[in-house]
Amino acid sequence: MLEGWRQSDTTYSPFVEYRMTPYQGQHFNVDENGIRPNGGTAPDLTAAGPKIFIFGGSTTLGLGVGDDETIPAYVEQALRAAGRTDAQVFNFGVVSYYSTQERIALEQLLTAGIKPDVAVFIDGINDFYYCTIPDVSAWNDRLVQLTNARSRMPILLELSSRSNVVYLARHLSGDKSVVVREWGSFCDNEADVAQVAHRLDTNRRIIDATAERLGFKALFVQQPVPTYSYDNRKRPFPVQEEMLGYHMNSARGYPLMAQQRSQGQLWSRGVLWLAELEPPEGNAYIDTIHYSPRFNKVIGNRIAQAILDEGHLPPLTTPSP
Repeated sequence: MLEGWRQSDTTYSPFVEYRMTPYQGQHFNVDENGIRPNGGTAPDLTAAGPKIFIFGGSTTLGLGVGDDETIPAYVEQALRAAGRTDAQVFNFGVVSYYSTQERIALEQLLTAGIKPDVAVFIDGINDFYYCTIPDVSAWNDRLVQLTNARSRMPILLELSSRSNVVYLARHLSGDKSVVVREWGSFCDNEADVAQVAHRLDTNRRIIDATAERLGFKALFVQQPVPTYSYDNRKRPFPVQEEMLGYHMNSARGYPLMAQQRSQGQLWSRGVLWLAELEPPEGNAYIDTIHYSPRFNKVIGNRIAQAILDEGHLPPLTTPSP
């Protein structure tokens, strides 16, 4: 709990706009490359052997759980249990990242000469959280403020943008975002929802084409969300709709994507659809949206099995006698 606030600590990074800040603690660690270890020493990008890069938002990073209780950590544990002790799993999760930022983060690694054998993308909830086309990120507002300051934004306009009186007026006029006071945005209509689904689907197509041309495999995970195919009455403490804020967008987005999937309209190669998944027992979530260690293990095991079943890893090499 004491280290928990550091799990949302980010610093500026070109093109993706921000990345995780390096940190060393007892339960939460991030190295200089933005990688969270899976318990123990962080994996080495320069070491030989198969490499699995896992991208996603805070649910992938593992908000609220220890280094060895994240989805990537359980992927690594499952692979080792299956005999693939040669494979390294890299947790590239970043708070509030969604598919566009993850695609760019992968491209930055590739242009730096760092290529995985498998790239896994765990997406869904944050894509709909940012119901904005063209894309914006969690750092958008602060970057806009810096830009406005440098362009000498009129002082009255600047003060009005920060005024609590203005926020009150917006609230009274029905602007729900004032209550949420977070980074995302509400989908105003079904066209907005469809645009976000299209963005996620297009990013998957771009990543898959990149993987095919450059010689690695891509796996796309449609992650579980508490707003679709989950009975929130199972929680030990009730969660009201207003507590989910912009995450309620996925309550409209997931049914649309499920329908598009059934009609063959979505990209399907390498897609692991886990939208209806939940742990067989116990609580799935430790807060409004972040998975419990139990649920992380269930998801991690499914990802590891998909990697093994699809033959995404190179064959094990037997040392010469």
